[in-house]
Amino acid sequence: MIRRARPGDALAVRRLLKDLGYAVESRSTDETVSHVLKHPEAAVFVAAEGLEVIGYAALSVRPQMRLAGLLASIDELVVTPARRAAGIGTLLLDAAVAHARNLQCRRIEVIQGRVRESYLRRFYIARSFVEVDSAVLRIDF
Repeated sequence: MIRRARPGDALAVRRLLKDLGYAVESRSTDETVSHVLKHPEAAVFVAAEGLEVIGYAALSVRPQMRLAGLLASIDELVVTPARRAAGIGTLLLDAAVAHARNLQCRRIEVIQGRVRESYLRRFYIARSFVEVDSAVLRIDF
């Protein structure tokens, strides 16, 4: 079942972030999850089996002048390793895309490393995403 995330899902989200390879700190991650869940320009969807959260997708939306409308970004999408390749990621992605469409976003994008399993399996390409010739430049603080 796909549903909107709730504050009580923070522990499961933290576990799934570790599955993605991120070092997470309990308190700061829980605070950030709480902030994202309340943020008006963010949406988090979880895949749940009973009470267990087995995946989530985080989406953020912002106005973009060059698009003359809204841009949605899939910030994270992860399914617990034991449940990958079972269609759960697709269900989460479908929920995120539907949400972006309901908000009348002009584009949805995802930035991912070329070494990630989902990139190597062409997960997004198989679901109508098109790879563009862009570079991601950043400063980490």
